[in-house]
This record gives sequence, C-alpha cells and structure tokens, in this order.
Amino acid sequence: MLKLYNTLTRKKQVFKSIKKKHVGMYTCGPTVYGPGHLGHGRSYVNFDVLKRVFLYNKNNVKHILNITDVHDDMIKKANELGITIKELANKYTPLFLKDLDDLNIIPADKYPAVTENIPEIIKMVKSLIDKGYGYIEKDGSVYYDVSKFKNYGKLSGTKLEKAKTGTRVKTDKYEKEDVADFALWKGWEKREPFWKSPWGKGRPGWHIECSVMAKKYLGNTIDLHGGAMDLKFPHHENEIAQSEAANGVKFVNYWFHAGLLEIEGQKMSKSLNNYIEIHEIKDKRFNPLSLRYLFLTAHYRSKMNFTWKGLKAAETALDRLREVIRELKASTKQTTSNKTAKDYQEKFLKFINNDLNIPRALALMWDLIKDKNLSNKEKYKLLLDFDKVFGLKLSEIKEVKIPEKIKKLSKQREQLRNKDQWQKADEIRKQIEKMGYRIEDTEKGTKIKKL
Repeated sequence: MLKLYNTLTRKKQVFKSIKKKHVGMYTCGPTVYGPGHLGHGRSYVNFDVLKRVFLYNKNNVKHILNITDVHDDMIKKANELGITIKELANKYTPLFLKDLDDLNIIPADKYPAVTENIPEIIKMVKSLIDKGYGYIEKDGSVYYDVSKFKNYGKLSGTKLEKAKTGTRVKTDKYEKEDVADFALWKGWEKREPFWKSPWGKGRPGWHIECSVMAKKYLGNTIDLHGGAMDLKFPHHENEIAQSEAANGVKFVNYWFHAGLLEIEGQKMSKSLNNYIEIHEIKDKRFNPLSLRYLFLTAHYRSKMNFTWKGLKAAETALDRLREVIRELKASTKQTTSNKTAKDYQEKFLKFINNDLNIPRALALMWDLIKDKNLSNKEKYKLLLDFDKVFGLKLSEIKEVKIPEKIKKLSKQREQLRNKDQWQKADEIRKQIEKMGYRIEDTEKGTKIKKL
C-alpha cells in the first residue's frame, strides 16, 4: 500500500488513482534557454523514482512532461543571441533529453511544447474570460482575477486577504508571496514573438500552459502533479485557480513536491560561482549515475547539500556496488529459496511505499550484501529487483576481461613486492593506472579493476 505526502492536504495519504492501476502523472519540465543545472537533475531523478515505484507496484503510468519554449527568459536570451526562440529551443531541448538519458530517467510518454498548443491555450483563456475570471487590458493582455477564486492559496497557504485590489503582475516568475492578478495572455511588445488571438497579437503567460497540457493529455482531474518545491507558489497555485475555474472540477488529487538543492551549503547562483550544470559532472570525469546515486541518499522532500566530496563518495559506493554485482554474477552457487530473501523483499517494499523512503531502502541493499544467510544467486536476484527502483543499471554490468598485458604487469609487481622492491613495484602500479586499470591489495590477494 503506497503512501505519499500530499502537499495539498499536508499529510501522508494512501495513494488511490482515479482508474485502478492506471496513474496519470504530470511533471513540470524545463524552460529551454540554457543547459540544465544540478537542481533540475535532482528534481528529474526524484520524479523518476516516483514513477519507478508506481511501476514496481504494478501500475501503468502515463507521464507527461512539458517543454516551456516561450517565456520571458526564452525571449530575453534569444534577443541577446540574435536568434528566434524556436532556434533557442531547438538547441537546448536535445541537451535536456540527453541529461535525462545520462541519469537513466525513464522517458515520459509525451513532451508537449507550449508553442504546439497555442489554439488550446487561447480556448482556455477565452473560457476563463467568459466565466468572469479573466479580464482584458487595453494592451491586449488578459489577467486572471484571483479575488474571484475563493479557494486561492489552498496549496501554498498564501492568504487571499493580503491581495491589493487591482494589483497585477506581468512577469512570468515572481518570488514575493503577495497575491496578485497574473497574466493569462500577454499583449504583444516589440522584439517578442506573437500569435493572433481574439484580444489581438500576443503570447501565453507562463502558468496557463500546464493547465492546458495536463487537461489535454490526462483529463480535467489528474492523479498526480509533480514539481520542485519552489514552484508551489505562484506557479502551481495559479494552475489550480485556472484549471478549476475553467473545468469546474478538482484539478489534482495528489501534489508531489521535491526538495531543493544547495551547493556547498549555499543557494546555487552564478554570482557565487557555484552554479553547476549537469554536463559538468561528465566534464570532470564522473559517471552521471554517481550523481543519481548521490540523489538517492537523501529523502526527496528534504533540502539536500551537494558537495564534490559527497559526489566522490557516491562514486566510490557505486563502484563498489558494481564490483559486487560482477562477483555475484560470476558465482556458480545455486539459489536456495529461504525466508531471508522474502524478508528483504518485504522490507524493501515497505520502505519505498512509505513516502519513498529511498535512503532506508539503499541501506537495506548494503545490509543484504553483507548477509551471510543469503546465497550469492539470491543476492544478485534481489539487487536487480531493487534496481528497478534505484535505476543504477545494475543489470547491464558485464564481467571485465583483464588484458593479458595487465595481468603480466600485475604479476611482475607482486614479485617485486615479495622482494621488498617497493619503489619499482609502485612504478608498475602507476603504469597500470595509466593504462586504465587499478590494483587493489586485499586479504584475499591482488585484484585488478578497470577504472
């Protein structure tokens, strides 16, 4: 029985989908005007783990992840570069999808872009105007009158009473938690893209896109909506106001918000020189799956602090796990069915179904590796089963064949060590490392590992 923390009710609840064993899941995607950063990466991994837990519980999942390709930030960046927003989106959307692939994130069923859904957006804006929630300004902009929606603030706790009568905000993003009428449609300004509407030339506001695309692909009421914690207000609050006013029914049953990421104890910022893009992980020769492993060590709702030291520790742990998999896979011992294996499976399910307690499930994985009551075959089978949720590609790990030349050098090194010729032995060790392999001296003898 899966329990999830629902931001809307502020408590953990048993998850029940509208249609049994079928989950409609919408997650906010990127504004594609630059490379994705580590904060994005953490959110995408958390959404992926949630999706994997649904699948592990034998649900079918229909997942929609939108692409924001018209936005204040898009327009500003495109104008700086002297290109169109379409050219900008065509440059960065493939990079976003590559980041997802590097982090082993299961692809969404659909990646709808805002610019592909303009007719549907205009239709919803018109509906909100007709129902008295939207009003038109002289410049052709359309605003949502938040005072007309009596439940405004129910997700974030922002109080409608704090609203200043007639206050409007045109920018796509605003952090100050003051209630204000927000833009559904923005009248055209110079150097901006536009589409024709009943109110004149213009473009969509930011919030309307998700209301439209969630409805188009998942229906008027959807099972679950995910996003980073900083989208709770105003973005998600405004989505609720738009959707429930336009459709006349509850918009989302479960709201899933992922915690934010700090870098070395500080908010990520270019001015602090701690802004890290996802591709930099590979640039520094880290396996992107090490970053995924690191994200698994913190509960999805908690604030997480990224450090390079922490990433190195995660990579060491992942390397060790991969080595364990190779050893277990090579084992010839036969599987013997026993209660211990079943106990591990039940504990794992209990942890992941308790609001995705992945850190505890990860600790359980290391416990079973050390458990002498399990055969190697049972351990291997359990680890591959757990990895359906962890997503560390353990089933793809192959036995490493050590070249004869490396074996020969390792043997020479061992002979030199036996003769106490430590300096020459160390020179051979360095030579082996330059060739892409590492020597480890253990109680059971020398082991050779591929770097």
